[in-house]
Amino acid sequence: MAKQLQLKTPSRRYPECRMLSGATDTLLEMNLLARDTRKPGNDQDKPRARSRIAMGRRAAAVAVVLAVVLAASIGGFAAAPASAGSRTNWYFAEGYTGGGFQEYICIANPDATAATVSGEFLFNGGGSVSRSFTINAQSRFTIDVNSVVGAGKEVSAVMTSDHPDLATERPIYFNYSGGLVGSHCVTAAPALSRTWYFAEGYTGPGFDEYVCVLNPNPSAASLTFKFQTVTGQEVRGGEVPAMSRATFKVNDLLGANRESSLALSSSQPVVAERPMYFSYTSSWGATLTGGHCVMGATGLSGSRFFAEGTTRAGFDEWLTLQNPGTCAITVSATYQMGTGQGAPVTRAYQVGALQRRTVPVALEVGRGKDVSVLLSSSAPFLAERPMYYGFSHSGLDFQGASCALGSPAASTDKYFAEGYTGQFFEQWLCLQNTSTSDAAVEITYMTQERGALGAKTITIGAGQRVTVFVNDDAGPNLQVSTRVRVVKGTGVMSESSIYFDKTRWPMPCSSGAQSAKTVPVPAGSLYGLCFSPYLVQDPSQGVVATSTVSSLITGVAKYSGWIRTFGSEGEWGEMPAQARSAGMQVAGGCDIYTDLGRNASEVAALTAQARSRQIDMAVVGDEVLLGNALPEDQMISYINQVKAAGIPTGTSDSWDEWLSHPRLMAACDVILINVYPYWEGCSVETAVGRVADYYRQVKAAAGNKTVIIETGWPTGGEVKESAVPGAANAARFLSEFMWWANSSAVPYFYFEAYDELWKASREGACGRYWGLWDENARLKPEIAAVLKPR
Repeated sequence: MAKQLQLKTPSRRYPECRMLSGATDTLLEMNLLARDTRKPGNDQDKPRARSRIAMGRRAAAVAVVLAVVLAASIGGFAAAPASAGSRTNWYFAEGYTGGGFQEYICIANPDATAATVSGEFLFNGGGSVSRSFTINAQSRFTIDVNSVVGAGKEVSAVMTSDHPDLATERPIYFNYSGGLVGSHCVTAAPALSRTWYFAEGYTGPGFDEYVCVLNPNPSAASLTFKFQTVTGQEVRGGEVPAMSRATFKVNDLLGANRESSLALSSSQPVVAERPMYFSYTSSWGATLTGGHCVMGATGLSGSRFFAEGTTRAGFDEWLTLQNPGTCAITVSATYQMGTGQGAPVTRAYQVGALQRRTVPVALEVGRGKDVSVLLSSSAPFLAERPMYYGFSHSGLDFQGASCALGSPAASTDKYFAEGYTGQFFEQWLCLQNTSTSDAAVEITYMTQERGALGAKTITIGAGQRVTVFVNDDAGPNLQVSTRVRVVKGTGVMSESSIYFDKTRWPMPCSSGAQSAKTVPVPAGSLYGLCFSPYLVQDPSQGVVATSTVSSLITGVAKYSGWIRTFGSEGEWGEMPAQARSAGMQVAGGCDIYTDLGRNASEVAALTAQARSRQIDMAVVGDEVLLGNALPEDQMISYINQVKAAGIPTGTSDSWDEWLSHPRLMAACDVILINVYPYWEGCSVETAVGRVADYYRQVKAAAGNKTVIIETGWPTGGEVKESAVPGAANAARFLSEFMWWANSSAVPYFYFEAYDELWKASREGACGRYWGLWDENARLKPEIAAVLKPR
């Protein structure tokens, strides 16, 4: 009788509450998913080669994952927010988890001790959900709001902690109205207020403007909307129920084709934000789509600073000036150019009583300039800087918009909670020294992946501005929060901007517009497929006949170019020749674990297959590190033995195990990673984005030799937090994963070919449902709508 696969019992690992990755995380104790997820191991024996319980730990996010361009100009905050007793609150009025929208909340903890944050998520019309989160010291944490509150919610958030120094921001990725794709990000409001101001607003063709208001009070809030237009003020009314939020569409309140600013007053202390979505015709004739959002200002001031700004090709920059007062005012502007781009330019603008004015910056300073702006007036006012862009840089294409609320003064210490330097993303810091003497700033990056990085200090000349490319300064593939602290000088203005290539990075919400479809669009044939012939029979009970194995391989050969096996002896040893006869390439595996005698026999058989070129790639074991079955040195020894046969050789293990074993990575020709969003409790809507984030992290360390050797989604079984099994979700995951992998040139092996009924006793109910074909070797109908013969 042929030797059977060994059984293994992986050590049960429970994830502690800790910071997640950028687009992924499971806090087991709280049963919620944020962008960094993990899952416990299985404490029952299971056949080592085909039980897919890989422990995910940290993901990159952001994200991590979209089909558009975004730029989020992030304002950060300069001072600790107001506290209620010993607790500090942060507020977000806007939030949405409906189709095509993916919402996150990013939290930076600069303190030397871990922080606990309580989150209260309030819904339109009433009701709420509460959760708690732990943020490691000098780290950043990301909450996946969609997973916390569920789909289809208009949601506001109140975050509370006894650590007052936390920084909190909320990025949202979206596909609005079936085609306006992008992202926006705002810093949390530190306090409630009865008055909120917005300088920008437009309801012209292609623009949808909203005002979102959070009322966390036990009584309803009566609202008065005072719109300052180019001709004067118009007043409207509204109401927000107690302990709720409401959304007001300005196009409906004020009417179409209006430029306006807004002074919003309330009978109760509230929080207000203004998201806008657009199809914008640029000055160079291009149509740009996306959206931007700002948190309102609770007061006016006599000065406003903008560190960022440019009139280079591909950018349209504007200033909007708001005067809600009853007397006309004059706003003076000083435009400060980039190094070598000319002397400062000064201008003066008249803004009538109860009016607003719009300034096209390119007409003031000329094209091709990097420009910071200082605005001042003897009377209080407000200003915003909307900027629309469509440009290319470093081989990437960026399109969208950002909008920033001017800062009333330079700061000495500022935080940006959101940030990402992954593939297809670029992050920049713009620093403006408004004083007449040199300044020095210390930049500290706090990451989800590695905690705090070493601080760096840069000098900014008097009256100069400096741009820092965070991808280079912090390093690639990091979910990062940033602290900018002035160590010399009187204060520096700072802004953070993030751009991503919508044509290359599939957003977590990119499939939102398809959410009503039962079956995704056809995706084509598979690159590779994981194969086992044990459809019904437990492998410990006997072998499968050669004719049966050959028939099963022939069935999958029509749809996949590669096959991956899990053993090298017995019926497994016959499979390479059968697959070659069916026209497939072979990734041959050997079954190793704790039995050293058994391991030696399996490794010897795989080495013989490699020498005789029966296989094209060698896979030495599966999840051995994850199960703590063998020391790293023993694994490297086995790999070197097979590698000497002269074909690409590696081992299959969880993506995060690779990141913690650089010596093993260096010993392998191919880095074969296992990624299972289902086991991490990830919703199917965001699953492919998470796979992409994990892949990018490993590829950043291993390079182009990275291969996804296992990923999949079960067609049945138990719900894991936000992960819902089922044929429709499995087909959706397969379709979206294949689209991403093909468009990103990622080699992969999908898990798995056939359902294996016997695995239910080892993995739980889902164990029997990982196949694209059922236990009767029939291609599942939902999968048939996705797969096409090659």
